[in-house]
Amino acid sequence: MKFEHILFPVDFSERTILLKSEVESIAQRFGSKVTVLHVFEIPAAWYGTAEAPTINMECFQVFADSARESLKNFKLDLPAGQVEKALAEGDPAWQIANWEREHAVDLLMMGTRGYGRLQGLLLGSVAAKVMHDAQCPVWTDGGSHLPGALQNRIDNILCAVDIDGETLPLLRFADEVSRLFSAKLQVVHCIPEAGTRPSKYFDFDLRRYLPEGARIELTKLQREAGTHFEASIVGGDIAKTIREVALQNKVGLVVLGKGKSQHLFGRLRTHAYQIIHDAPCPVLSYCPAPPSHTSSSYSGEHLSQSAKAAPPPIGSSPL
Repeated sequence: MKFEHILFPVDFSERTILLKSEVESIAQRFGSKVTVLHVFEIPAAWYGTAEAPTINMECFQVFADSARESLKNFKLDLPAGQVEKALAEGDPAWQIANWEREHAVDLLMMGTRGYGRLQGLLLGSVAAKVMHDAQCPVWTDGGSHLPGALQNRIDNILCAVDIDGETLPLLRFADEVSRLFSAKLQVVHCIPEAGTRPSKYFDFDLRRYLPEGARIELTKLQREAGTHFEASIVGGDIAKTIREVALQNKVGLVVLGKGKSQHLFGRLRTHAYQIIHDAPCPVLSYCPAPPSHTSSSYSGEHLSQSAKAAPPPIGSSPL
């Protein structure tokens, strides 16, 4: 696994600007190519009504030129050869996810919300849609506005897991990430307190069964994945507990699955956005890529062929 191609959607908000240092840090470390993508969305009112659907093209051109100029002036502290810029018009979430799918991106780095003059981009709802649709790992940092974000080396990684069919590929992915950063990795599975108290009559047995059952299943999954990470089974509010564990262990990165399973032990994904919001460090979200998705790390030929065979998406153009 390599992070050879990073997609960095921007809306020029303060959050985006503060995330720049993390993008630069990862790109410098791995020699990654970075595509800075800005999506501008035409206000719905400009489309008029059924009786007058025509957009004023002069106003559209002014709007597009302003977006293009803002993107042109957005700088990264990287060699020019490592950076490209792309501009697109339309729904931000769809355009970001579509660009990622069409250009063999290895890592998508984005803010969790934005408050710039183009407010739609990178707000929580957009980030959630992109994370749901993205076919590559997604790096987010809800705390990127804090002083000293990513100033510490990523020496310790925390992998938060459910215990279901999606845990196995997540463990293998986390293993690759830990090797990539030469970092120590520990696994944590959190059992929410509400799940251990459905009835006071069965409370004692269930409190004992859930941790023991989770520990047994996690041991089996680690054996199958070929990993031997230190593992903890903890109880409490999921997002709060993961934050506390991360702080106690001076964790520099949280690895999190973003799958769709819901089983007895599979409750983590419903708390994913809260975990990202509360985490004291960046969060790397992952789900197994479908067979049709090919990382640029393994298929430079695929990337060149796609560029030749398919025209750019409507409303999208390189700067």
